[in-house]
Amino acid sequence: MVAFLQKMVVAVLLGLAAVAAQAGDAGLDKVIGERLAVLEKAWEKGDAKTIATQVWGSDAVIHGEGQKAVVNTPEGIHGTIEHLLADTRKVKLGVHTIRRLGPDAALSWVTWHVTPKAEDKPFEVRSLFVWSKGKEGWRIRADMYSMGAM
Repeated sequence: MVAFLQKMVVAVLLGLAAVAAQAGDAGLDKVIGERLAVLEKAWEKGDAKTIATQVWGSDAVIHGEGQKAVVNTPEGIHGTIEHLLADTRKVKLGVHTIRRLGPDAALSWVTWHVTPKAEDKPFEVRSLFVWSKGKEGWRIRADMYSMGAM
């Protein structure tokens, strides 16, 4: 009987831990969603500084399809965002997946729905973002991208 009760207590505790983890992930979805909303709103305003400092971390690495050099400095991140803003009228981000990697780390797969300024057709880009929570809050620390949707 004691062994049965011990197993039941363990099962209940594991169940509570799973519920707490799911609630924590809901909070993670919210904070990452907030960062992506900041990106979209700042994009509409052409505000590269806000995007570079409130969405990407200063220590981020950006690289992807067709990019010749790795971007891994605060100046490079800001310059890359300015370049993208110059060619883009609007972006809308669609979150495919957010997965917790630890208490202060996560990854997300995101599809960028891009409307260019030129007469070109809209297109999609998929990004794998690695996030971590630092003293400034949640920021993208790595961005790997390729053309197409998830």
